[in-house]
Amino acid sequence: MKLLRLLPMGVLAVLSAQPVAAYAPASVPEQAERTQERVRLCMGATEAGGRERRAACDEALSSEFNRTVRADLLASRGWLSEAENALNEALRDFDAALKAVPNHLAALRGRAHTLSELGRHAEAAALIERAMVLGGRATLLADRALLRERAGNVAGARADLDGAIALDPSNSWARGTRGRFLQVEGEHEAALADFDAALALEPEVTSYHYRRGISLAALARPREAIAAFDGALRLEPAVAQVWLERGRAFEALGHEGPALASYERALRLDARHEASLSRRAFLLQRTGRAEEAIAAYDRLLAVQPSAAFGLNNRAGLLAEVGRREEALRDLDLAITLVPGDGNALRNRAQLLLQLGRNDQALRDLDRAGPGHDAGAWHGMRGDALLALGRPVPALEAYRATLALKPQDRATLFGFGLAQEVRGDRSAAAAAYGALLAVDPEHEGALERREELLPALGRSIEVWPSRLAGLLRGASDAFEREREAVQGVYRALRPQPKPQPALALPAPPNPLAALDAALALDAFDVPRLIRRAQFGIGQPQREAQARADLATALLLEPENPAALVQRARLSFRDGAYAAAQTDAEAALRSEPRSIEALFQRARALTARGQLSAALKAYDDVVAVAPANAAALLNRALLLQHAREYDRALADLDAAVAADRTDPDGWVARAALRTALGQTDAAIADFDRALSLDARLGQAWYGRAVAHQRRGDAAEAAADFARARALDARADERYRAFGAAP
Repeated sequence: MKLLRLLPMGVLAVLSAQPVAAYAPASVPEQAERTQERVRLCMGATEAGGRERRAACDEALSSEFNRTVRADLLASRGWLSEAENALNEALRDFDAALKAVPNHLAALRGRAHTLSELGRHAEAAALIERAMVLGGRATLLADRALLRERAGNVAGARADLDGAIALDPSNSWARGTRGRFLQVEGEHEAALADFDAALALEPEVTSYHYRRGISLAALARPREAIAAFDGALRLEPAVAQVWLERGRAFEALGHEGPALASYERALRLDARHEASLSRRAFLLQRTGRAEEAIAAYDRLLAVQPSAAFGLNNRAGLLAEVGRREEALRDLDLAITLVPGDGNALRNRAQLLLQLGRNDQALRDLDRAGPGHDAGAWHGMRGDALLALGRPVPALEAYRATLALKPQDRATLFGFGLAQEVRGDRSAAAAAYGALLAVDPEHEGALERREELLPALGRSIEVWPSRLAGLLRGASDAFEREREAVQGVYRALRPQPKPQPALALPAPPNPLAALDAALALDAFDVPRLIRRAQFGIGQPQREAQARADLATALLLEPENPAALVQRARLSFRDGAYAAAQTDAEAALRSEPRSIEALFQRARALTARGQLSAALKAYDDVVAVAPANAAALLNRALLLQHAREYDRALADLDAAVAADRTDPDGWVARAALRTALGQTDAAIADFDRALSLDARLGQAWYGRAVAHQRRGDAAEAAADFARARALDARADERYRAFGAAP
């Protein structure tokens, strides 16, 4: 009985509570609306991240009892799990969806995809066949293409993609995937057509831009390839492989600087990216930067110690700079790694010849074989055999070289030496003569031939070559004497009247140079920042400056120079908080950056945080004691804080730092006027007006100073001049002379 009597009283107590809405549970319409919102979010109808979508799916499933809707929610959550590679969770959701609705198309597709990921290709194919009966054949053909590719049936996958595109030309995934297949098969023109179609449908897919660039590069269209790679990088700038391919395209164009910059950016993203390490080292080697190339190969070999080609190339560079023993160690290791590497064996043989280890060099040459340059191989064998005192086989090797390279100087000289060692002086003299016919000034051939001819009773033949040498020497001496005489003659001649100076060529336009460089490499961050710096404040360039900074910060979000320039732009826009944020971000990278410190101080001042601004200007002056702008601005803040002695000291320092800036003189004159130092103030105003006679504030301020001193006529004249320059002078400059 008590329970029955208490129930109405409880109801009355709830109804009488105020306000009801603050404590009562959500109404049925509100719950329904919330559920629908969660459903839309789970199903992807509302944009959200994966975690938020999963939470929405979980919440919607906890309150949704309609079998069809539950199947939709389970399938959606299953696809989320599949994308996150949580395959067992995905299977559970797809199975639950199919239990609720046996022919649920999204669940059938999702289960097939997941089974294929798990390697259960036959089960996956059966599910796709079952789904095809239900409809959506174009999408399902594309699905089956993916499953067939995973199973290794590339021809079947290609056929499915052809069918999917024939049924639905707007299927961008099918277009992009077929383009990839065509690319692998070397059909780059057809691949391009598919990538273009895919991008027309979905321009924000990075892989389509990247793949398009690969095909353009393969078709020897590197400039277009670079533009395609840039399109990919604007969407995802942190993909090392795209930077690598961009570098290759620049190499194909012959632009080593942007190529190196691209490889270095790839390595910033992935310091162990082997292909980028290799290309960078090889490019430095090819452009003759030996020490940098050695360091680059060091870096590559630290990542991949068994890279025989890297050891081989570094050995060549070490030998080039005289570090032969180190080079030999590299070649020994390269041959240990790849015992039959003919290139390394030939390189080691050449180095051993230079070190005088001729028997070892001959052994390596015989192991290596001729390779791609048989002439050089035969020549090195001849040198080794001759050095070992075996002139007859050396002559055979030299003859083989001369059959391929008849005018090779080193071989002709070696041939002559081998004939001498063999004892055939006549043949040796003939060889030296043949060499002199190719190179008349070859010192070794001249010396050896002059020594041989008298022994052969042919002394008279020595004289023509000696005479030719004497004539060359006399000709050189005559040229030197002639130049000296002409110099004396020019000095003695009457000097002609000075001609009017020719117009000097116009100095180079730095903006034009930046434009040209960025037309080649649109991602050159230092140049983007410099061009933006030039463009800020120029109306016709400001939009470009904003775009340049956006690109620079896309590539390097913490670049302090770019952040400072964006702070300048934000300040111009009146976005002072954003300017301060960027300046402070720049200071985290470069704590002593004068410009970043200055921009922070300006922003704080504009935001009315004057104490903080004063401290910020203290920081600027601590780093740059002679920064006139910082001193001037700090002086104005000190005046506001009524610290007049410190303000005057700052203005003295500002004027001393830049005596050509009229603003400093005007500011000091204004403070001196306010402090009653009228004579000194007038002198400062005079100096400001000598620098810029159109400064209305200087005329007005001097008028006030004259007025304070009792010079009515001078004051009236200065007021008149100020008003002539600026009709609103009285309104603008009335603060001049205000007492502190």
